[in-house]
Amino acid sequence: MSLADKFNIPQISAAYSCLGSRCISGDVNALKFLYANLCKEHPALIATVTQLQYCMTSAELENADPNIFSSEFLYYLGMTDIGEQTRLIQKDLGTAEFCFEQIKNEVPKAKARLAYIDLLLSKEPHKSDNNAQKVDLLRQWAGKNDMFSKVALSKIIFEHYLLERQDDDLERPTTLLRLLEFPCHRGHPVAVKFYNEVIDYMVALGVAVSPEWRLDNSIINAEVLYDF
Repeated sequence: MSLADKFNIPQISAAYSCLGSRCISGDVNALKFLYANLCKEHPALIATVTQLQYCMTSAELENADPNIFSSEFLYYLGMTDIGEQTRLIQKDLGTAEFCFEQIKNEVPKAKARLAYIDLLLSKEPHKSDNNAQKVDLLRQWAGKNDMFSKVALSKIIFEHYLLERQDDDLERPTTLLRLLEFPCHRGHPVAVKFYNEVIDYMVALGVAVSPEWRLDNSIINAEVLYDF
């Protein structure tokens, strides 16, 4: 946090709180602003989103006036609740699933988000037929250059790699780094962060990695998160 931010904490907190109140009323622009800025991890923003998650559960949404929340609003609320931008907020996968279920016929990529949620929640062996179908759906959307699907698929590949504990098999980390190239080139915040985490893991294994491989946060472009 900058020194200027420290002097303006009350004003910043009030501004974020105001945005949170507007979200409760279905203001999609307020929600999009909060969602796109989560990667900055400002304490007041994290507190606002945490409170928003408390107020906007799947049960609350189901009982709300259906005219209040647009498909675009539900999409970005679902993306917020998936919780990939920061570890400082809880993943509310139940609410995210509800949001994407409501709009999946109107917004086809919502089915890819549902596939990722299913994989995160799955208790089945990671190579089960059901999980394989979900991974295949993510691959299809990644092939369409859907950036979040590329990131989600990369995370699933890495998780499977860790589960199998094949530290001498560097093909899959290399594959997922290639998957991340496009979203990283566009400055996708989640992609950039995860790319650097994979690089750090490879370094920890003793892999010779040039310092130039790491990506600087200055390339992050939160605008690419607006993918409705």
